[in-house]
Amino acid sequence: MLLSQLTYTQDILTARSQGVGANVTVTGVITNGDELGSIRYIEDATAGLALYDLTTNVLLSSCVRGDSITVSGTLVDYNGLLELNPTSAAFIHSNGNTLPTPQNVTPNQIGEATESELVQIDNVIFNSGGSLFTVGTHDFTSNSQSGKIYIRSGQPLENSLIPSGPVTLIGISSQYTFFIPANDGYQILPRDSSDIIQSGNIILTSGITQTNITNNSFDLSWSTSDSATTECNYGLTPALGTVASNPINQMNHSISLTGLQSATFYYAQCFSVRGLDTAFSNMGIYSTASNSSGIIRPYFNHSIDNSVSTGVNAQNITSYFNDTIKAYIDRADSTLDICVYNASDALIGSAINDAYNRGVQVRYIADDDVVNSMLNSLDPNIPITYRTPIPAAGIMHNKFLVIDANSVNNSWIMTGSTNWTNPSNLFNDYNNLIFVQDQALARAYTLEFEEMWSGVFGSNKEDNTPHDFNVNGKHMELYFSPSDQTTSHILEFINSVDYTLEFALLEFTRDDVGDAIIDIHNNFGTNVRGIIESTNSQYSEFSNLDNAGVSVKSHSGIPKSIHHKYAIADADITASDPMLLTGSHNWSNNAENNSDENTLIIHDHATANIYLQEFTKRFNELGSTSTIHDFIKIDVNVYPNPSMGEINIQSKLDIYSINVYQEDGKLIKNTNEKNFYLEGNKIYFLKIFTDSGNIVKTVFVK
Repeated sequence: MLLSQLTYTQDILTARSQGVGANVTVTGVITNGDELGSIRYIEDATAGLALYDLTTNVLLSSCVRGDSITVSGTLVDYNGLLELNPTSAAFIHSNGNTLPTPQNVTPNQIGEATESELVQIDNVIFNSGGSLFTVGTHDFTSNSQSGKIYIRSGQPLENSLIPSGPVTLIGISSQYTFFIPANDGYQILPRDSSDIIQSGNIILTSGITQTNITNNSFDLSWSTSDSATTECNYGLTPALGTVASNPINQMNHSISLTGLQSATFYYAQCFSVRGLDTAFSNMGIYSTASNSSGIIRPYFNHSIDNSVSTGVNAQNITSYFNDTIKAYIDRADSTLDICVYNASDALIGSAINDAYNRGVQVRYIADDDVVNSMLNSLDPNIPITYRTPIPAAGIMHNKFLVIDANSVNNSWIMTGSTNWTNPSNLFNDYNNLIFVQDQALARAYTLEFEEMWSGVFGSNKEDNTPHDFNVNGKHMELYFSPSDQTTSHILEFINSVDYTLEFALLEFTRDDVGDAIIDIHNNFGTNVRGIIESTNSQYSEFSNLDNAGVSVKSHSGIPKSIHHKYAIADADITASDPMLLTGSHNWSNNAENNSDENTLIIHDHATANIYLQEFTKRFNELGSTSTIHDFIKIDVNVYPNPSMGEINIQSKLDIYSINVYQEDGKLIKNTNEKNFYLEGNKIYFLKIFTDSGNIVKTVFVK
């Protein structure tokens, strides 16, 4: 049988030409291992071919990079990629063979002619240099041509730093598309860090960080692998033109750009020079602060719990959700840009028509795979752009509007989780709206709007908006999907938590985010609580979190869906960094890689506490659906709280250890006593270890 198989082997190019359905036998060298999962790529002197074993990888499991093999099977199409499904175990001729030399190509040459072959692209600059390689696609340019790489879960490059300067990229040319015919979706699959070769003796070892943002200046900081100068070329366009420089050689760099205009975006490329060697960052875009008021106004459409308020009560406006949106639309004097997935509310539609009739320039972006019945009532002269549906490849899922972006005092943005559907999202489902009055933020949302308005959606968009803002003294971060690697910033948000994390989500399917939450749950002094609506979907993280002891509750099957997409970090710990994350982005692969989304992170105690009031009400309502971890929490009582100093712990569970932490996270006591004293006028965190699990309690000592 083996001799027969070897007799009829053919070169890979000939085999590929036979097309889908053909049974072929090929011989070549394997160019990857488990770093790309169960798929293997084989290459000979003529072409390359993907191998995918349908029998749980039994037929290919022993094949590693450098093996010379012969394999027989059937050719199939998988989302544009020609694959061979083996019908018998691969025969391994030898191990440790030299791999084929990668073809040196340009991004535009990646296609059918290079599919499944090792390729090399020179002078690659990643669009998100300085952030992390998260699971999904990452855009790059090379000599003005654009391309993509794909990072799979568990790949060695996952969560590593994306280089900021030019690199040589090596990887396997592949394809993943839903288009028929399959004429797009080409991407490079790097295998590990050796496939990304940084040039020169000096390299940037961090991304560019923007700090000290004022209305006429900001600082940019980075680090290098060796001492070098600190320099920056910046300007109002990508042509740059103004150079700021510090000739002192150092490894940690910071430079101030001054004399700037308020609420204005500046392009900048930082670089460091040592002798004849220069390390460049990718070009970034950065905003100065505006002179706006920075007012922040969150709203909810269901009951809240003001008992946990620290001074500013959350607002439950119930049946006035549409009227509130109308009231802000009525403020528009010059421009109104609306970007909402689905809308059916007549009152909001009437407000949009009123704005148009009083001379406001109105533009509307919607998705074309939902009813959007409200749009039929708009004045036919109001221009509307739709994202045309691509099967299973994402949607225009934003829910934001921008009012008078060029006005200092009347520029507003609205974001949150609420579609304008009546009654479902506006009144029935649990949702949030948040309005912010800030010219710089409004201009950033407008920049994203303009990109989609031009017909560019989904994975075709670029990371071309500022991300950091000073809004009346409050730090805000803004990310758009799928261009801005939003999940990496969600991970940063979670990993920055010191004490408490709450989240309420419609969808939660990202393994990397779930793992990050479990990690902080396992850290001493961290209390995590969550609510997930879709807990029965195939990839839901609910079971993983629940099994790890995280206090997470299911809202599945309960009337009125949790449609939120928010998280709260260290809500009432002002010594930490209280934050609120909200927007349209579910914690899913589709949101990260395909759909048009926005995520706003607000570093502000009052805003975080307002959302905590809504979360507390929703979480406590689910008492009857508590997980085993919740029962542990209920069965441990710490009293009195607040206390004058004496702490008593009562429980039917066996308590074998108690850790006491100060507000700054410092461990000050470890005890197995259930009664002890703590110093007054402080906040403490007690991590209580029981025979049924561990819980965290917050204690206030007067």
